[in-house]
Amino acid sequence: MNFTSIGNNSWSSSDNISTDYHVTLTQGDILFFIYYYGIFGLLTCINIPGNLIVVLTVVKHHQLRQPCNYYIASLAVSDFLIGIVYPIYNISHLEKVREVSEKLGNWSVCRVIVCEVLALEIGSSYHLVAITVTRYIAIVYPLRYHIYVTTKTTTIAIAVIWILSQGSSLIMYTMYEPDRPVKLCRYEMIFPVTHVIILLVIQLFIPLAVMLGLYVKIARIARQQAKVIAIQQACIMGNVGTKNGIIKNELKSTVMVSLLLGCFTLSWTPMIIFFFYTITCSNPPCTTNRYVRATVRILLYLNSSVNVFIYAGRLTEFRKRIKSDMSRCFYTCFPIWKVKPRKKTSTQMNLVSSSLSRITLNGAIDATLEIEQVS
Repeated sequence: MNFTSIGNNSWSSSDNISTDYHVTLTQGDILFFIYYYGIFGLLTCINIPGNLIVVLTVVKHHQLRQPCNYYIASLAVSDFLIGIVYPIYNISHLEKVREVSEKLGNWSVCRVIVCEVLALEIGSSYHLVAITVTRYIAIVYPLRYHIYVTTKTTTIAIAVIWILSQGSSLIMYTMYEPDRPVKLCRYEMIFPVTHVIILLVIQLFIPLAVMLGLYVKIARIARQQAKVIAIQQACIMGNVGTKNGIIKNELKSTVMVSLLLGCFTLSWTPMIIFFFYTITCSNPPCTTNRYVRATVRILLYLNSSVNVFIYAGRLTEFRKRIKSDMSRCFYTCFPIWKVKPRKKTSTQMNLVSSSLSRITLNGAIDATLEIEQVS
């Protein structure tokens, strides 16, 4: 038995759900499942351990326990939870497997899943805003950085982000009652365009506007600082190296946040466009290619999976600590791959023998000179 949505939420012909338990999967269905859930499985294998490594690295190493890194660790926790909840949400889209789609598509279950997915996504975006603000203070007001950005203020800001993201999602989605029975847990088939507009403003427009506004000024100040450093290097040789290193670290952090911002924008923009198109379609039933639907969700999920590579690739201290921890863990699990001490001993013996030969040679030369002088 097939059913279609009413009102603005229109189902495409490819979105019809069969309520028969015995459904014959075509070759196209199998290829789609391999594409959709295969990529999701691969990203999950990257997301969960990768973000867990980032959190453990910050917790383990005292050198990384700094206010800005607390934001990164909190963002990694949010991405880690997305790596658990978002795949469950997408498994509920198996419309041809009634045992799965009906259980997860039940509104009492679906509203919890959707609410938590959106709360974590909102929290991730405002973590980026908080990190951008810390970069702004570090570049524009470097002498006041340690006054404004402290462990206490960072902890309060992180708590506010988590509380507001969870609270706003609860208000928007758990109090909403759909006009029709929900049998498939897909956002665009449940919520009206009003929710999409609210999501657009909260999730994309406000964070993007704030971050872009701050980065315009950050880029201008950073360029001025680079010119000042170049002049100092040409004139004096005092503590320029230290100052230069500090500014370079700040600029690297700024580039890292810029990459996070770019990935965030590229991940969310296609999803918002897809929501608007699906919900506001003027000629129902709308035909939405399922590969397009899968791709926009993959891009959204990719955002939470790629952050770990940006941490490791842009922040030198993170890269060193993660590499050291991974090497130590690998050699602990596979001690056979450790470098054998004989090579090190042989190297040391070669150095000792070469030193002894030099001493012997010098001694022989000195003895010869003494003999000649005596004779």
